[in-house]
Parts: sequence; C-alpha cells; structure tokens
Amino acid sequence: MRDYGFATMTSLITAIAVWLLLMPIVPRIAGATMRRFHLRSSSFVGFAAQFPIPAMYNFSNRSDVKDVPPGFIDPLFGELALDDQFRTINHFPARDATFATGRYRNLKDRRDHWFTLESSYRGQTIRSELHLEHLGDGGYRMHRSAAP
Repeated sequence: MRDYGFATMTSLITAIAVWLLLMPIVPRIAGATMRRFHLRSSSFVGFAAQFPIPAMYNFSNRSDVKDVPPGFIDPLFGELALDDQFRTINHFPARDATFATGRYRNLKDRRDHWFTLESSYRGQTIRSELHLEHLGDGGYRMHRSAAP
C-alpha cells in the first residue's frame, strides 16, 4: 500500500529545500521572497505558495517608523526628522505595522504613522512605504506604495 501522505510531505520538503538552495543563485527567487516580506507579491496565490518557506534570517530587513510623512520636517525636531532611524528586524519588516507587539508599540497613540521598510540580499534591495491612517474607531487603513 502506498503512503500518499509521506510522498506529499517529502515532495513539499524537497520543493522548499530546492527553493532555499536556489535563492542565492537565482535573483528572481530572492526578489519574489523579498516582495513577500513587503506584502508586495504579484498575487495572493504567489504569496500563499511561499507560506511554508522559512522566513527568519534570510535577508537584511529594516524598518523605520515616523509620525510625520516622509520628506516632512517634524516641528519639534526640525531637520532630525529627515534622518533615517532604521531598526533591524529578523523577518517580515511589515510586521511592525501588522502584527502583535510591533503594531501595539507603533500604533498605541492612535495617530497616523508612516513606515519605511527595506530588505536587501546579494545586491538586491526592496524598499516600501506604508501609511497607516487612523480611522478614529481604533482601526487603521493601510496605504502601500513602492518607495523610490
């Protein structure tokens, strides 16, 4: 009798291993994985297909959070507001805006915030900007745009 569950699991593990082994060699694979980290996959199917692939420590991931829009000068700190204050994150830099402690830490004051996310790997860099707009009822609307 054949064990289809074992064959399926072995195939999935093999596909993940091949993906990870090809990532340093094939720039498109690294780019697709970095876009997943920024919630910028070309489709939900592409995002979901990468779900089983481990996400920790793959790239240099950084996040910067401000309470003024990019390019604006903070009235209290003047030019200092334009300086990048990036912090390193193990995986998924978008989690600062979307998940648990990062979301609470950054959004507990119930105001609009602007997030700059950056991931880099072997000469490739993806930079994204998120604007989390406070809706007044405790919720937020996320606006996403590709950073220059």
